[in-house]
Amino acid sequence: MTAASLPLRLDPERLADAFPSLVWIEDAAGRLVFCNRRWTEYTGMGLADARGDGWLDAVHPDDRPSARARHTESLRTGEIFEQELRLRRSDGEYRWFAANATAVRDGGTVLFRIATCMDIHDRKRADRLLRFFGRAGRALGASLEPSDVARTLATLLVPELADACQIYGYADDELRVLASAHTDPLRRAVLEEIAERWPAHAAGDAVRAAMLRGEPIVISCVDDGLRKAVARDREHYDALRRLGSRSVAIVPLLARGEPCGVLVLCHGVSGRRYGEDDLPILQEIARRGAVALDNAQRYQREHRIATVLQEAVLPRTLPNIPGVRLYALYVPAVGTLRVGGDWYDAFVLPGNRLGLSIGDVTGHGLEAAVVMGEIRQSLRSSAIESPSPAAVLDHADRILSMQRPETIATAGFAIFDPIERTLTYAGAGHPPPLIASPGGGIVALRADGLPLGMREPGSGETVTTALERGSLVVFYTDGLIEFDRDAIRGERLLYEALARERLRPSDDPARALFRGVVGRSGVQDDVALLVLSVE
Repeated sequence: MTAASLPLRLDPERLADAFPSLVWIEDAAGRLVFCNRRWTEYTGMGLADARGDGWLDAVHPDDRPSARARHTESLRTGEIFEQELRLRRSDGEYRWFAANATAVRDGGTVLFRIATCMDIHDRKRADRLLRFFGRAGRALGASLEPSDVARTLATLLVPELADACQIYGYADDELRVLASAHTDPLRRAVLEEIAERWPAHAAGDAVRAAMLRGEPIVISCVDDGLRKAVARDREHYDALRRLGSRSVAIVPLLARGEPCGVLVLCHGVSGRRYGEDDLPILQEIARRGAVALDNAQRYQREHRIATVLQEAVLPRTLPNIPGVRLYALYVPAVGTLRVGGDWYDAFVLPGNRLGLSIGDVTGHGLEAAVVMGEIRQSLRSSAIESPSPAAVLDHADRILSMQRPETIATAGFAIFDPIERTLTYAGAGHPPPLIASPGGGIVALRADGLPLGMREPGSGETVTTALERGSLVVFYTDGLIEFDRDAIRGERLLYEALARERLRPSDDPARALFRGVVGRSGVQDDVALLVLSVE
């Protein structure tokens, strides 16, 4: 039976050839009898090639099993065959189509079946990209660590828009690989080997050219000559060859008009290729990735500077006077910019007394670190003149209000008299210090007072308590108990760690308490800790 002999007044071949869609016709038994000109032009497959299950060779391997099963089921039941699938173009590229096969009947008898494949690639691509950009927006803002941002971007791109991806960061006039990804784990290992063994040559001239020009470059075919031109030696050449790249898109990452990195995308094992129509999409991805990467790089630099400044402002040594030992610890936040506002301090006052301060400036970064240094110094200078911790805090409050009226800080200030073994304390909205006595009790030394920047002169409370030999006094900032955003649990862990420290003293109580509370977790905010041990 041929298409021409099918019982239809109009010639189905002429009808099918007039369709802009891909069309094939089957007889009642499901045997292919005709393919229209559009099908042949697109797939490069004629009727002889498409007969039987031959048409399935044009279907993407991932879609082929379901297409076969649905086609068989529609023949058995007589229901419409419908599926979205990818069909291979004659040049090897795959595009999405909506396939539909409908039976033409005469009464209850199936005369033949006509199948159409409508190109829906652009719609599918738009939907996919919309979802992709939504995921990318959420994921790229989740970290302020450049390598994490790069790994996230590479994971998003592979295999969605590339078989392989390598992301370079650009800083101090140098390109360095931040992340690599590949659909094939073995080839990913090759990518990482190239970045590690030949870092100066991993990028190649094309990558540097794209970055310096600020424009993307598409290399349609990575041939043997190009590999040899890039390779440093035979081993490097062999590694490049094992990647199997066939199409490469190199897109600069530009932020604030300056390069901050390069995005290198490759197609190989999938058979896909990059074209000019891909560039707007890749450039938009690069734009979003560049913003996230630049933010992370700038924040990392500020984090590093703030940490150095913070540690430079904190006391290098602690006072050593008879009858008391001091232990201190400062831990910057991990992986965020939340650093630069916490401090501890200890210094000798007239009469061999000790001045002790702890505090936390609102905000983070360089400005908070600078303000922290100013407050710490104002507390020191005021303590020389005033015997009252509350008055010392009032003095610091006035200076802060005059110099930085928008800034608020919590603080605690204490004076310890080693002769009388008394501790006099005043607070300014700060967590109260904990006192663990040798008899077994742990109490919080509370002295209410508003934070610096909000105080009324003379409104702060001062309390004095006697300390027994063997007592521990712990001053801390809230980053310690809020390391996992659960302050109630963190406070309970601190009490438990202090109870253990009292029973089994360690060489460094400050570090022991930190480990007892935080364990192996990283802190979300910086932590200052000062421990006074009465001997």
